[in-house]
Amino acid sequence: MSVLKRAFLYITRKKAKSIIMFFILFGIATSMIAGFAIKSATKETRKNINSAIGASFEIGVNLQNNFGVGERGLGNVPGSIVDKVRTIEGITSNDLRTLSEVDLMGLKKVPLKNERYGYSPEQEEKLKTMGDLQGNEDTSLDNKFVGGALKLTSGRHIKKGDVNKVLVHEEFAKLNNLKLGSKFKVKASQYRSINQDKELNDVIELEVVGMFTGSNQDRAMHEVELIENILMSDITTATQISGCTRETLPYQDAKFYVKDASKMPEILEKLKKLDFDWEKYTVRTSNKNFMTLTTSLDAMDRLINQLIVGSIVISSIILSLVLAFWINGRIHETGVLLSLGISKSNIVAQYIAELLMIAVFSFGASIGSGMMIAQKLGDSLVKQANDAGRLALGNSLGGMNLGADAESSLIAKTLDTINVTIGAKEFMWVWIMGIAIIIISVAISSMNIIKLKPKEILSKMS
Repeated sequence: MSVLKRAFLYITRKKAKSIIMFFILFGIATSMIAGFAIKSATKETRKNINSAIGASFEIGVNLQNNFGVGERGLGNVPGSIVDKVRTIEGITSNDLRTLSEVDLMGLKKVPLKNERYGYSPEQEEKLKTMGDLQGNEDTSLDNKFVGGALKLTSGRHIKKGDVNKVLVHEEFAKLNNLKLGSKFKVKASQYRSINQDKELNDVIELEVVGMFTGSNQDRAMHEVELIENILMSDITTATQISGCTRETLPYQDAKFYVKDASKMPEILEKLKKLDFDWEKYTVRTSNKNFMTLTTSLDAMDRLINQLIVGSIVISSIILSLVLAFWINGRIHETGVLLSLGISKSNIVAQYIAELLMIAVFSFGASIGSGMMIAQKLGDSLVKQANDAGRLALGNSLGGMNLGADAESSLIAKTLDTINVTIGAKEFMWVWIMGIAIIIISVAISSMNIIKLKPKEILSKMS
């Protein structure tokens, strides 16, 4: 009688044991398929984030040695360094970002939902009509859009060549009855940080070309810091409002994209050799701009690897113990088979075949149960990973507080969620690891029989 036939006859005759083994293998498969599905989802999430962020670096102000411009410490990265960096081989594109303080000329600002900080009457008077106008060469490359803090919901992005165009937040638009194509006027704030000694009275009319969503209500200390109140315009408009020229306009930061990510260290080495006072400025690679997010992903990888390894080890132990008990109880059957001239390896192969036949049904059923628990388990792991990311961020700040502005919110951004699905790849890995667990467990639990000589096994029968 063949191995497969003996295995089939055994599992059909020993229905109670087969049902128990079905549920054991079902539990093993469910934990593994959930683990592999979450791992695949995490990998896909990281891939999407890396694709969105791109291989880039950013030059900004080093606040420890360079407070910036004015009371608010606006950026002062000079255009001269931007021109020099552009000449480095391997740089493909860049986005420049500058900030101008404007008088909103009667436009209403979205209020804080919960007031958190009491400014002095003098400060409140300054901020009453002031708003931030951010100038970009290309808003689609802005970190807030790249990182998902902001999302364009209608219209288009600001692009190179635009003049007097603007993106506004949906809530700001609703509050001021603005829509795509609407126009409104702003001028330089009298309380601006840049060119305070100049007479800047020109009124500039801006056209709304796009709207976005996003919020930092949970972090902002004043309505002037709210993402909802920022105007995202073009570099030309920012230059006009600040009273600067393109040569004298100071930038908040300058972001450069690299063609080949593997060349990043080489490009950064060339960057440091440029004749520039690097003590006043910082260079951050794209992953550091999203520190908490990347740390959360790393923590997620560690957690899911621990889950998968743990489930495999525990499954092997449980299955080995159960099989050892059952195989010892089959000593009479083993002796009979040996007396018929069937080898011990053939008998062990029968044990493996029995489990594989049951696994066909238990592994198949695990797809449904895996789908039920994988997303919930994934959400739980995301929360743990985010907590680890926030802790790492807090440690890296060394006791300092993170800013409440829109840019600082990116550093503190964590994983929103992961979309867990189960496909053929995950099911294939369940079978690969499942077969390995079955073979190892049978080998361990059959050790006593393998060690015994046929005469010793036959003597135990009596």
